[in-house]
Amino acid sequence: MPITITVPKETTSGFVVAADREPDDLSAVIRHGLPDPLAAAVSQRLGSPRLTITSYPATDSPWDLSDVAGVDEDDAERAAKATCHIDVTSVLPVGDLPCGPHTARAIAMAIAESVCGVPVDLASNEPLPVIPLERLDEFVLADNWLGVALPPYRNSGNCTAEEEDIDGCACVDLTTRGLHRFGLPELEITDVACPHSLAALNVLRTTAQRLLPLGRHPGTHTVPNELMLTGTDFATYWGYGDPMWDDGPLPIDLMEANPARLAIRPPIDFPGTLNEWLWDELPPILHELLSCEPDRPEPN
Repeated sequence: MPITITVPKETTSGFVVAADREPDDLSAVIRHGLPDPLAAAVSQRLGSPRLTITSYPATDSPWDLSDVAGVDEDDAERAAKATCHIDVTSVLPVGDLPCGPHTARAIAMAIAESVCGVPVDLASNEPLPVIPLERLDEFVLADNWLGVALPPYRNSGNCTAEEEDIDGCACVDLTTRGLHRFGLPELEITDVACPHSLAALNVLRTTAQRLLPLGRHPGTHTVPNELMLTGTDFATYWGYGDPMWDDGPLPIDLMEANPARLAIRPPIDFPGTLNEWLWDELPPILHELLSCEPDRPEPN
């Protein structure tokens, strides 16, 4: 059965900088903390619903950052103890995607740098990682826009299945936390065996990239439940120019998990289990690639 995706006319992206002071001169942060293209975009949007920046004492803040979680425990602790919350919110027409959320996140990171604060992505409830400055004016979905990562190895040591067992457990559930800001439903893949966690994550990433262009067009879209993923989709996710596999497309089955989330399953005609599909049918690179640097033009 085809899947219906309704893209709203507007989306909201939110970030909070947890700090102990406000920036002394926001215009200086924009001028000196951002590459020129982003500085211009921020200046054009600032003060309109497309980009608002508001400071609150932490005690009066709309956000409770005490449960912020991330790889860096120190950042999470600093966010929880901060005395000032600087809100960066962007309400955007979908035609401004993905540039709008990208711009809001960039100024949040620049503000955090200027006040030694911790930038927090409200969609994922995680501190934003440090992204090299030269990448801030290049949108790449791989730059932590999905809010999903590999879980602890073998369920933090609690998995009792044999490591070589293709279908020995169902420990891994992966769900995106960020596609809604691009006007799209979140994605999930669940009941994955520990040995296939990276492959499942890469299927999730590739599917997100495949759907991303829909977010620029408000209205109702009908998507076939059998979606074809290509090596170009996976390459584009990373900002890489060449297809990452040369064989034919990888079919997946999409089904509605709830009104705001789609589930990824094996194709309907695949005779085995999810884990057998992940093991047998995927291009090898989906089992191997954890990260990849984007292509950049060579400097003159």
